[in-house]
Order: sequence, then structure tokens, then C-alpha cells
Amino acid sequence: MHQRPQQGSHQRQHRDHLKINVRVQDATSGRNLGHLVDISMRGFCISGVEPVCGDSPAHLRFILPWTLAGRREVAVDAVLRWERSVSQRRHAGYQIRHCDKSAEAVLDALAARFSA
Repeated sequence: MHQRPQQGSHQRQHRDHLKINVRVQDATSGRNLGHLVDISMRGFCISGVEPVCGDSPAHLRFILPWTLAGRREVAVDAVLRWERSVSQRRHAGYQIRHCDKSAEAVLDALAARFSA
């Protein structure tokens, strides 16, 4: 697995909202956490009823609506950085810690092609 370089703990990279529906699951239990709201190569935000995974780092799976860079699913390890209520839902921000090279290609394509 590829280890992501650590950045300043309080530094937030700008992330545009995604224009596609990418579901997020806890890879260990299979529990749906919600969907991606935004993504960058360093982190992402999940929106859902209960978007927080209990493990740290969290082992998460992104379920893509179609094949992208040869993949329909992407596994990442991430650490919860923050969470808050937004209307009837909760948002949770994660920092990516580990992913493999093929997952990096998918994350890069998501961030570049499907962001506003």
C-alpha cells in the first residue's frame, strides 16, 4: 500500500463538490456511511446519516457509479479529522493516509474530472 505524505494537521486543501454519486462504505463491516461530497488527493468529505467509522485509521471503500481508471471500487485508509451537522445530515472530513497506486489514479480522476 502507498503511504500518503502527511501535511500540516490544520491545513485544509480546497476541494470542489463532486458532480457524481460515489457511495462510501466501511470496508470492514460493509456498513454504508453515505456519499462523497468532495475530494482531493489529500482528503474528502462524506455526507450521511452516520458518516463516521469507528476505527482509526478507517478502512473505507468508495463504490463508483461506473468503471473509472479500470476500477469500480477503491479502498483507502483515512483518519477522521472533523464532523458536524448540516441540516438533517452529518458531514465528516477525512485525511487520506494510505492507498495503492491504482487507487491514486481513480482519486486523481475523481478530483480532476467530476468536481465543480
